[in-house]
Amino acid sequence: MTSLTREGDVFVLDISDTPDDDHRFTFERIAALDAALTEVEASDGPAALVITAQGKFFSNGLVPELFVDPEYTAAYQRMVARYLVSEVPTVGALNGHCYAGALLFALAFDERIARTERGFHCLPEAAIKVPFTSGLAALTMARLAPQVAHRAMVLAHRFDADSALAAGILDAVAPVEDLLQTAISRAAELAPLRGPVMGAIKQTRYAGVVEALHRREKLNIEEGAGA
Repeated sequence: MTSLTREGDVFVLDISDTPDDDHRFTFERIAALDAALTEVEASDGPAALVITAQGKFFSNGLVPELFVDPEYTAAYQRMVARYLVSEVPTVGALNGHCYAGALLFALAFDERIARTERGFHCLPEAAIKVPFTSGLAALTMARLAPQVAHRAMVLAHRFDADSALAAGILDAVAPVEDLLQTAISRAAELAPLRGPVMGAIKQTRYAGVVEALHRREKLNIEEGAGA
């Protein structure tokens, strides 16, 4: 479900099953992401975490068939909140398409780096008739400029790597062959920031987002919605 390795001060979390999978957030993957962060946070000294995957998808997001279970969205949002305010710096190495719940998860990382040759970054909720919870809306609005959040959330705009970089959704881009090492190098620079002060700053900066992410809500999804 996931694999966690380490290079010096940098942990690398691969969220893939296989390169052919689209790495959706099942209950099992959510639990594995929680467990990986727990392991990283239990380490001593400087540390940072790179999150990546294999194949043409970073992830295709949530599983629509699970929306009927109120615990599903709650578990996903609790996991996202943990990554958002972790005392460990996080860098996404987005290897491919990053859609819906995957992009929302990536917005919880401190920085995001994507490959240049392939991959769209999109919040298609308006197009697929799935509303944002207040927590996920708050996350998006906290991490993106207002006009970018509008294009992403309301208009379901699909950004390629260059336009996502220009919009501030991404912090850098790199050729696929250099992507992971670029992310690891950046994470190594951030690793000395790890600690309770970073965690406290994030908790203060994102207090309202975390509160909203921990709020249990029923999604009023239109019949036939989802993708």
